Amino acid sequence: MPNARRVKPWQTVLPLVALAVSAAGAGGVCRAQTVNASAGKDSPRAQQAERLVADGVAAFERGEADAARAAFQKALGLNPNSVAAHTYLGALADHAGDLAAAERHFAQAARLAPAEARTRNNYGAILLRRGRAREAAREFEASLRADARQPNALVNLAQIRFAAGTPEDLRAASELFARAQAVAPDAEVARALVVVSLRRQDAAGAARYYRDYAALLAGASPAPAPAAAPRAELGAALLEAGLLNEAEAELTTALKLEPSNAETVVRLARVHLARKDLPAAGRTLEGAVARGVESAPVYALLAEVYEQSGHIENAIPALRLAIQRDPQSEKYRFAYGLLLTNAYAPAAAVIRLEEALKLFPDSPRLWFALGLAYFKQDKDAESARALSRAVELDAKFAPAFAYLGLLKVKAGANAEGVALYENALRVSPELAVLHYLIADALLKQMEADAARIESHLRRAVEMDATFAPARLSLAKLYMRAERWAEAVAELERVAAADPGAAEAFYHLGRAYVRLKRTADAQAALATYKRLSETQKRREDTELREIVKRLGGVRF
Repeated sequence: MPNARRVKPWQTVLPLVALAVSAAGAGGVCRAQTVNASAGKDSPRAQQAERLVADGVAAFERGEADAARAAFQKALGLNPNSVAAHTYLGALADHAGDLAAAERHFAQAARLAPAEARTRNNYGAILLRRGRAREAAREFEASLRADARQPNALVNLAQIRFAAGTPEDLRAASELFARAQAVAPDAEVARALVVVSLRRQDAAGAARYYRDYAALLAGASPAPAPAAAPRAELGAALLEAGLLNEAEAELTTALKLEPSNAETVVRLARVHLARKDLPAAGRTLEGAVARGVESAPVYALLAEVYEQSGHIENAIPALRLAIQRDPQSEKYRFAYGLLLTNAYAPAAAVIRLEEALKLFPDSPRLWFALGLAYFKQDKDAESARALSRAVELDAKFAPAFAYLGLLKVKAGANAEGVALYENALRVSPELAVLHYLIADALLKQMEADAARIESHLRRAVEMDATFAPARLSLAKLYMRAERWAEAVAELERVAAADPGAAEAFYHLGRAYVRLKRTADAQAALATYKRLSETQKRREDTELREIVKRLGGVRF
């Protein structure tokens, strides 16, 4: 008896693909059977019906659909309760696209043989094809009660559970796919287990099942037909979960299959960026451009790679090319304004951002970038107007509030600056830099609350251990309280992380003197003297660091 072909778990990571019913499933076509409640098995009519079913099966296997259909219909005329005839006619109707007729025949076969696993699986499969997942699930469950080791029914039911998407359904889907895999190892089922694990945020499980999936693909004979899209989408999901080796393997394969796919190029480059392998990211993107893949996202990410690697002279034209290919992208125009500002060309940034605002007058990001460009030129009034417009458009734009706070502190209005920083912190409590800015403003006040300042600075370094300015301010606070040993500990951390931090060495020298560590003090002050000539450039770098950290949430 023919069996429904089980669905391959995903042609893409999401959503599920439609189920296909086939006359020859994993179990093959079984011997034709008849069930007749009114005629004896050995009656002439029953015997003739069986012969017609056999003729129909032979024609079906030869691919002669019309002859097979005629034979099965004649068989039903003699024996309306022939399970085999109904099943084959259901399969033929499905192949012809007549799902209503297919459902009718599979339903009748299931009613005639309710304890037969394959009839219930076939009926469930066509119900799933027709969008009736709840009814289909009942049929698959009945099929599995009759035979618990059916990969077809296990996979079909697993997909229904996956589509439901609740934590309990995802757990059930994982168990069903695992049972199917134990019965009949299959690369697509292993892939489904990877996807379910990713949906359950089980990175360890996804990595484990990925190894099975890769091994099954490598050992498959004949090799499965290549398909770039599902490999690329699985790679993207693996990247999002932080499984970089697995993501690279899928995306590399996808790119070999479809070298002109810009989205795959970008995803693979992002894998390299996640590893901080800028040369590999650059090679991936530059190689794509050389092949003629000149999409806006490729150029935009290439600009990001160039900027991170210190080649801002290459980043600017790359981002300009991205804008040329997608002139309606507010995102690229915003990035271009920030890039020019960071490249010490804030006047040029103002020109480009004002052009962009003609296209996107209600973009809070563009108004923020314009405010930042004016800030870098010390045009405080223009900066305040642009930043205020940003927060008018988006009352939760924390970086704009923070820079308005910087302007207030710069003007000596420390209390107003702190209020703006605190407003930003309420919007984005995950930004460590805001704790630093609050503490820095409070430190400038004569009667500041030292405990409050220390609390903010400690919170900043707890949230971001790499944020050197916060550690430096914490050390200075300790020095003000003559807590020299604690100050030295923080300053040494700053100096170790950033050997070019001149101010850290200056304060370290002072602290060593108070601890009577004369030789260490002399060495630290000598380093400070050597580095002090570059202090102005260091201040610019610190400002860029604040820009970057403030930009991490809303951009």
